[in-house]
Amino acid sequence: MKRALVVAAGVVTAALVVGGTLLFSPLLDPDLSAHPEPLTSYVEASARIQAVLDAEAAMDLIPAGHSIALLTGARTENVVVLFHGFTSAPAQFRLIAQAYRDHGYNVWVPRLPYHGETNRLTDDPSKLTAESLRDFADDAIDVAAGLGDHITVVGLSAGGSLALWSAVARPEVTRAVLISPLLLPLGYQEWQLPVIVRALRLSPVDSYAWWDPVLKDDGPHQYNYSRYSLKGMAALLGLNHWAASAPSVSRASVVLVRNDADPLLDPDYNESFLTRLVSADRLTVVRIPASEGLGHDLVCPDPLGEDYANINTAYRYLEQALGIPLPAPRA
Repeated sequence: MKRALVVAAGVVTAALVVGGTLLFSPLLDPDLSAHPEPLTSYVEASARIQAVLDAEAAMDLIPAGHSIALLTGARTENVVVLFHGFTSAPAQFRLIAQAYRDHGYNVWVPRLPYHGETNRLTDDPSKLTAESLRDFADDAIDVAAGLGDHITVVGLSAGGSLALWSAVARPEVTRAVLISPLLLPLGYQEWQLPVIVRALRLSPVDSYAWWDPVLKDDGPHQYNYSRYSLKGMAALLGLNHWAASAPSVSRASVVLVRNDADPLLDPDYNESFLTRLVSADRLTVVRIPASEGLGHDLVCPDPLGEDYANINTAYRYLEQALGIPLPAPRA
């Protein structure tokens, strides 16, 4: 018995040592460098997009869940890629996408993997990995390279992680607009980020959290999921962790939209993070004061279309960040 306990204690101790080493060491962190294969023509890019749309037509997606392509029919000087938020859908950017198209851009709003599904309680987002998200963003920039000469990436919340990765890893990107990027969830410290990301990546099981713990799946919604995968969230945060230490190959200008009333993240941390990552001559900050009382989703702050005052207020600030005129959804 005593010998068995000693052996067991030794095994547990060894497991704790190994586990602790894995969690606090970057040795097993994935390499999230880009694997660029930029398309060189509009014909190639539009064909790639059509293949995506055809594949989605056979999937069980809600109407708002399909990727959006607003193309001019020819290569343009400017092209924009819009990355929607975690558990949301491409329709989140529908108004801004149209504004870019009206301004002469080719526009591509790709659907994040495992998003936009009819089953709002799907477990599929747990399949997300940092590598698959890297590949997703990589492919979006490859396509954009065939659509136009100057690539702008725009991302909201977790989509801001994809936009940030693109601005760091792909030299083709000339401008990145990060709208309330989810660089670190509210309530966490920066040192905890890599530990949490590694722990969830190595975990054989996933957990889910409700966006609204009170209403759960009974809250108002249009196209977003009611809950989110912790492993999926960790995969997105892993992109931020990589970007913080990766050698940048880009000289893209970066615009940060910070909302001082954001309930999900710390806007001071976001600005501090980007100040360390991006030189002062390439970083612009558009600040929305807390007195405006806006929520986290500044792109479609009222997805049910019941309070147009919020979206009109948000768009006044987003016009500064995006550099194009935006429509007033309702006067």
